[in-house]
Amino acid sequence: MMELRCILIDDEVKSRANLRGLLLEYCPSISVAGEADSATEALKLISQHQPDVIFLDIEMGNISGFDLLKSLNGHQHFEVIFVTAFDKYGIQAVKACAIDYLLKPINILELCTAVEKAAQQIKPRKENRRLQELIANIDRGEEEQRIAIPLADKIEFVTITKIIRLEAEGNYTHIYLEGNKQFLVCKTLKEYHELLDRHQFLRTHQSHLINLRKIEAYVKTDGGYISMEDGSQIPISRQKKEEILKRILR
Repeated sequence: MMELRCILIDDEVKSRANLRGLLLEYCPSISVAGEADSATEALKLISQHQPDVIFLDIEMGNISGFDLLKSLNGHQHFEVIFVTAFDKYGIQAVKACAIDYLLKPINILELCTAVEKAAQQIKPRKENRRLQELIANIDRGEEEQRIAIPLADKIEFVTITKIIRLEAEGNYTHIYLEGNKQFLVCKTLKEYHELLDRHQFLRTHQSHLINLRKIEAYVKTDGGYISMEDGSQIPISRQKKEEILKRILR
């Protein structure tokens, strides 16, 4: 299931807490990336987190939710779900092209429906980004090839040559990149082995897949292991040792 990131924008602490609790309990496909109590703070969070959805109160002191949207000049890339205690704003909210409009106290069924509506709008855009990357990869050289890394809150597009190594943890895979950056992905190491095999990646062990270009040294002591650029020491399977040595020493 595709996960969405949202920001809650409401000047009432209790309202944000209530909405956060409802989303946590009834809408597992969406996670709260941040909360703002004003339009000014909301703009900072929107820029920082690039949310898929914002839950937006309308009356918030001097700057309303409508004012917040106007300040973006149509450059937002998220869906809007208005949440307000006043039903007088319904028509204006529709004109603002909100995906939905919820009245406080929030009805759980209406909340779930609103989140599903947002997901249906967002999914094609995310899939389109994948397609764009696929097409771009056709014309990219080896040094520029990228793969999509599906994370809980987004899809990260990573340049393959920046990956140092991958390590299995059950049905999950840890991906370690340059700059001490790492991801935990819900995919098996076998899937990544099949995907990266032609990009100079080598399976040295049942739990390890390494980028041959990121090897620092082959250490003969302690049964032999490979030292990588990030300082990690990667074991070599006894059954694969001869094959591995041919690949790294040639």
